[in-house]
Amino acid sequence: MKPAARPPFPIATTVIAICTAALGLVPGSRPAAAAQTQAFVLTSDFTNGSLSAVDLGSHAVTPDVATVYSDARERWFDGLLYVVNRFGQDNIQVIDPAVGFATLRQFSVGNGSNPQDIAFVSATKAYVTRLASSRLLIVNPSTGDSLGAISLAAFADADHVPEMDRMIRVGPTLFVELQRLANFQPTDTSLVVAIDVRTDTVLDAAPGVPGVQPIVLPGTNPTTTFEYDPRSGRLVVGCTGQYGVNDGGIAWIDPRTLAAGGYAITESALGGDVLDIVWGSATRSFAIVSDAAFNTALVAWNPTTGLKLGTLFAPGGFVLADAALDDRGELYVCDNDFAAPGLYVFSAETGAKLAGPLGTGLPPVEVTFDRGSNVVAAPLPASSVASGSRAISLASPWPQPARGTVRARLSLAREARVDVEILDLAGRVIRSLGSCYQDSADGSSGSTSLYHFCTYALWLPSDLCRVLCL
Repeated sequence: MKPAARPPFPIATTVIAICTAALGLVPGSRPAAAAQTQAFVLTSDFTNGSLSAVDLGSHAVTPDVATVYSDARERWFDGLLYVVNRFGQDNIQVIDPAVGFATLRQFSVGNGSNPQDIAFVSATKAYVTRLASSRLLIVNPSTGDSLGAISLAAFADADHVPEMDRMIRVGPTLFVELQRLANFQPTDTSLVVAIDVRTDTVLDAAPGVPGVQPIVLPGTNPTTTFEYDPRSGRLVVGCTGQYGVNDGGIAWIDPRTLAAGGYAITESALGGDVLDIVWGSATRSFAIVSDAAFNTALVAWNPTTGLKLGTLFAPGGFVLADAALDDRGELYVCDNDFAAPGLYVFSAETGAKLAGPLGTGLPPVEVTFDRGSNVVAAPLPASSVASGSRAISLASPWPQPARGTVRARLSLAREARVDVEILDLAGRVIRSLGSCYQDSADGSSGSTSLYHFCTYALWLPSDLCRVLCL
């Protein structure tokens, strides 16, 4: 084993992805022991902002554990909660739940820049989208120092600002929504750009066309988070289009080919503007939609058939702000109605209400979980499935069942860089264990190395180990 200080990716890159539970939520599936323990709920009355915490086992709420801005978003990474305080504050607030929800640091991302999201490469490198800037900021999240920026001005509309919003990192590729708005209304086309996080360069989605081309979405105004289907390796994103008009839907993106497909489901089939999406499985996922009278509802839909399955929750009014699925198969929904706000919990499998309304102090507006992430492992390229199986071997982890340390032996036929990552049941990266170069003594005998994994679940089935080749 040699340190990873070699020239980048001399021959091949191998990612070992050890999953702590079954990939993807299917009816009846549930990890033997859930990894996530807490939900973090941003609350706001649009004047004041706060953070509340929820115990996932008991659904007990501890309100107002920290003060945040009244217009904020949140991301979890490596034990810390990163709060994106948006227009008017323009900073990232780093909160540590392990030390009484103390704010460890708070750093500016540019006055008036209106940050929207943060996506991580490591503890020392992350990207921040800024709605009012044409430059994607690169920061060291451990210090708040700027590491530079990537210009996306070439993809802007007539106002010279591309209106970048949500992000997801899939392996070494960062995907960034470009809404392309004029006076907060969508223009003719909305885009997604793909960025290589190793070189901080925009990837060309259409090499046969002159210039560096983006991914062109089938609809306009992408407003939701990206969601990831671990079984197909594809992304979905909600294109809201014009509010009050059923002109959008939930679009597919293939991160391997950098191409957008059609809609997994249209707004007409969903019954209104798509405001939020939650991936459950290929046959049962979820969305928050707003009808023509601006009443929001939580609905279930089938990504395979493109049909709506039914409505789970429709309290009336424009009040459902966010939804998120934990690794226990429970769907948390924020109802920010001023008169009767609360957090609700539903069974993703049956749609039954499990808890709620849970008081969160101020009205809830966004929810996320510990060990949740907008970073996922890269999907296995279709062309390398057969060839990869001959060149790479990953033995079943042991001991089984495991509590604490799990070991797995990797054998390669040739030299390659090896990145070791731990995934949750949705394919999201919850821990990166580092990189190294593994040699081969010759082209036939190969080399073998032993890796140790600290598991988050009490049970790790052997058939859920995967070797992914980039």
